Amino acid sequence: MMDRQILLAQFEQFLDVLQADPPSPDYLGQEPVAIAPFDPYQMVAEWIALRHEVKQQGKILLASQTTLQQAVESLQAEKEQLQQQLATRQPSDAAQPEQKNLWRDLLTVLDAMDQAAAHWQSQLDELAIAQPPQAIAQPFWKQWFQPAAQPANTTDTWREVLVSNQQGIELIRRSLLEVLKQRQVTPMDTLGKPFNPAIMYAIGRQESASGPENTVIQEVVRGYWWGDRVLREAQVIVAAKQG
Repeated sequence: MMDRQILLAQFEQFLDVLQADPPSPDYLGQEPVAIAPFDPYQMVAEWIALRHEVKQQGKILLASQTTLQQAVESLQAEKEQLQQQLATRQPSDAAQPEQKNLWRDLLTVLDAMDQAAAHWQSQLDELAIAQPPQAIAQPFWKQWFQPAAQPANTTDTWREVLVSNQQGIELIRRSLLEVLKQRQVTPMDTLGKPFNPAIMYAIGRQESASGPENTVIQEVVRGYWWGDRVLREAQVIVAAKQG
């Protein structure tokens, strides 16, 4: 009986809550005095203005992206240019007395290889124009003491030796030139050029009809650059006027 009365009392309280007006939430504050009438034209105008503002902001964003991309490309170009300048940077004066002496010592080795290559080439040229020796008739009694096997062609064997030596020297020479080139040591080009006392040393003059006067006609010792500076001046022979 008591349980039923308690349930009826709770049901009546629930009905009172449902019938009572709900309190206003705190975030609304005071109730408005009057409500403005709904104007669809004003809403459309505000929507058009908002759309126009979004388009303007999009244009500004696109211009900013273009400017940023141009700035990045400019920085990339400056970076590549700086890397090229660093790659081709000339050796400083303070640095490099030891390196300069080292490159000069290597040039003496390179000179020796040049002379060896020229020697083997001259031997090959002489062998190419030389006539094979004529066979000489030997006495009958000497033929019994000759060895049974004779080399088929001594000239071809000697030519193979010369070619092998020349190729070996040329391979080492090219490797040394490549190492020096990586250190900015490069040979001068003087043959056929006018004599330049700043980078050349004339060790003689010779009459020549192949070129004008004061033109380099022979390179005795090759000159070399170190960057844009003279590592070793060239020793040359200069053409003189005939007669």
